[in-house]
Amino acid sequence: MEPLNDLKTDSALLEQYFLEYFEVLHSYAHTILKDNDEAKDAVQAVFIQLWQKRESLQIRQSVRAYLYAATHNHCLNHIKSRKIRRKHYDRFASGASSISITDIEQQIVFADMKKEVLEAMKALPDKCREIFFKSRFEEKSYSEIATELQISVKTVEAQMGKALRTLRTILSERTFSWLIISAQLISVLKDLFH
Repeated sequence: MEPLNDLKTDSALLEQYFLEYFEVLHSYAHTILKDNDEAKDAVQAVFIQLWQKRESLQIRQSVRAYLYAATHNHCLNHIKSRKIRRKHYDRFASGASSISITDIEQQIVFADMKKEVLEAMKALPDKCREIFFKSRFEEKSYSEIATELQISVKTVEAQMGKALRTLRTILSERTFSWLIISAQLISVLKDLFH
């Protein structure tokens, strides 16, 4: 059994585990996710979770086995989340195409959505709005945003959570869903910010 309980008091031990296991875990995550950035994000999330739960974590196996299992589970959850988003997008897309609306009506719907989203984004603090924009509209990973803004991935995650919670309370359910899953709306909104 490796000295995991020492993590409660020793951040250097976490750093040692990170240096020792990051590359092999990244390679393992990449075989599951088939995407380099998503694999890096997954492994970083596992280490962040390890540190956040260090006080209450009960590990009855080696640290290596725990990290592999945690990475595996995180990757599977990510794939599941991706499939759910795709399913919702397909449902919305097929619903929109089955309703015969004219181009003018569609433009009116998108104009209303744009107005609602832009108004809602004003409620976000500047940094929160910038991080949300980079994630949803520039389609950057959390690690890319963290590097670009010189902040931690944990800060990016917290700001994204805050943005989504705020927007969910302000936006209509339909607009919020489209904001999250519709590439078409994202494309339209991108143009407004450039």
